[in-house]
Amino acid sequence: MDLFLTLFIILFPIIGGIGVYFIGNKVEKVREILAISINAIELVLMIILIILHYNNPVSFTLDKICGLGLSFSLGSFNLIYGFLSVFLWMMTITFSKEYMKHYENKGRYYLFYLITLSGVMGVFLSNDFMTTFIFFELMSFSSYPLIIHDEKEESKKAGLTYLSIAVVSGMILLMGLFIIYSELHTLDFSSIRELSASRELSPTLYAGGILVMLGFGAKAGMYPLHIWLPKAHAVAPAPASSLLSGIMTKTGVFGIIILASNLFYGSYSFGIILLVFALITMVLGAILALFSVNLKRTLACSSMSQIGFILTGIAFMVLLKEEGSLGAFGSLLHMINHSFIKLVLFMCAGVVVMNIHALNLNDIKGFGRKKPFLMICFLIGTLGIMGIPSFNGYISKTMIHEAIVEYIEVKELSGVSLFGFKTVEYLFLFSGGLTIAYMIKLFVCLFIEKNPTRQDEFDSMKNYLSPLNKVVFVISTVMIFVIGILPNVLDIKVLNQTSSFYQVEEIAHRINFFSFENLKGALISISIGLIVYFFIVRLLLQNKKKEYLDLWPKVLDLETLVYVPLLKGLFYIVSFVVRVLDLLMDGIIYILRKTILRSYTYKYEKKSLAYRLGSLFDKKENPDPHRYANKADQFITAVSNAQSEVGSSFTFALTMLCLGIVIIITFLLVV
Repeated sequence: MDLFLTLFIILFPIIGGIGVYFIGNKVEKVREILAISINAIELVLMIILIILHYNNPVSFTLDKICGLGLSFSLGSFNLIYGFLSVFLWMMTITFSKEYMKHYENKGRYYLFYLITLSGVMGVFLSNDFMTTFIFFELMSFSSYPLIIHDEKEESKKAGLTYLSIAVVSGMILLMGLFIIYSELHTLDFSSIRELSASRELSPTLYAGGILVMLGFGAKAGMYPLHIWLPKAHAVAPAPASSLLSGIMTKTGVFGIIILASNLFYGSYSFGIILLVFALITMVLGAILALFSVNLKRTLACSSMSQIGFILTGIAFMVLLKEEGSLGAFGSLLHMINHSFIKLVLFMCAGVVVMNIHALNLNDIKGFGRKKPFLMICFLIGTLGIMGIPSFNGYISKTMIHEAIVEYIEVKELSGVSLFGFKTVEYLFLFSGGLTIAYMIKLFVCLFIEKNPTRQDEFDSMKNYLSPLNKVVFVISTVMIFVIGILPNVLDIKVLNQTSSFYQVEEIAHRINFFSFENLKGALISISIGLIVYFFIVRLLLQNKKKEYLDLWPKVLDLETLVYVPLLKGLFYIVSFVVRVLDLLMDGIIYILRKTILRSYTYKYEKKSLAYRLGSLFDKKENPDPHRYANKADQFITAVSNAQSEVGSSFTFALTMLCLGIVIIITFLLVV
């Protein structure tokens, strides 16, 4: 029964999406109702699974499917994020009803919207890397049509960047999984945990693990494969952006968590490597968001930065091992918090797009001045992501910060130099300050400043949001506040259930989140944020007319600066190698023809050199005086025929290889 219910939850959106597409094309009025109904059924089924298995985890495998079989788990972590995924889909698909009203190809939109949900559910309910990979790729490719939905040139370019990273990261991930399987002969999470705990990790296993980390990290928006994230979020419909940021990036984080808590549990080397990527992602994302002048791009870069916060918590979970509860639970809670926050903020951005079809800060300035409902929702999301006390982001950021402090204290007792780890703490607080600065920038732009030309038009927009979507906004924003004010009653109790998943100890005591020591970190970040806002944003990123300036150098775009030249260089290198191999084969054939395959006049007949050499062993008195000569000639004739076939097939193979590479590179580079 559990297996059937799990498979139904995973596959039902695909089946339902196909039905929505064909029925909706004939009876357009029922399309949205069907899509919402399918999501509502998913939500009810997930609630049933939580009731049945939250304290009673089970796992099962479908053998002989896709080679290694498909394996699923109904553990606490899986159920938490499975439910959260369906909940966010429910909110955004309801919001889509109004948002997509003036879009074309709505049938295609809902079809891939629901297929993507299947992919996400398959990832979060998976119990081995092969199952994760299959549904991960399904999610990656089915979400591509959502990004390019309006089919504008900018959307197509962003979609190609997204698809390119999806293809490359998928190949990196698969290669890493091949290496892990060749070393451990399993991809099952629990089996990997047992085997890695009983042996010393080899350099080969580390190499495979790092490849897997990069493959999952690309989807999470981790540096250096983050380039798709700001571009895709900026052009995708707002409901899809909410899911790209709130849920789909978390599938990548899920993979990294599995890697960290099973294969590399307690590995200092992996913890440091992950921490370096996390810090770069955290700081760079915040800087990009600060310089952005596009509403959705700012929120997208913010997502990149928040992923850095989450990965920092995971890194310290690895470093602290069983004592890494704060890092583990802080990262999970920040994943949940970020999902709710970005749901609200991207839907607010969607309201802006629906009404004025603009995203540039100079164009949307003052839009929300006389819209108190929108202002309150945006403000709650803003306070949440800032980490202001009494809002959800503060709780999770405090836990991650305390994990950093705890590790520093542990190392101090060992007499280890801590300059590097104190720097980590400073970067953490600094990134929190940048978060405050760019979110103040957005809030002031939308709700405080006046638009120099369209303010009266903006103020007259009273029916900017339907009553149904106001309910969606209320439900979503309430979660941000509830998680923030009941941390010990709600958060810790729920998070402790995932301790076995992470291999960490439960938190047995109440945490005083509002003590001065914990508030101090938030106060430092708030101070940094105010300084950056008033002295950087107001003085440097605005001109005298108070227009927002796009000062981020275009030359620093990693895609054009590094990846495109790298792929072009790779194309020329591969072409050169293939050409050299082809010339080498031609040279070998030429030498053979000029030597042992060449015919000479031997006793008035044209015979090969092999025949002549064989005749040296022949004896006149034998029944067959040319026995060895004929055998040598027959052998060399067979070799000649084989050489001809191999040569032609090898040339054909090289030609096809070169052609395939040309097609792939051309597609990726859009040349």
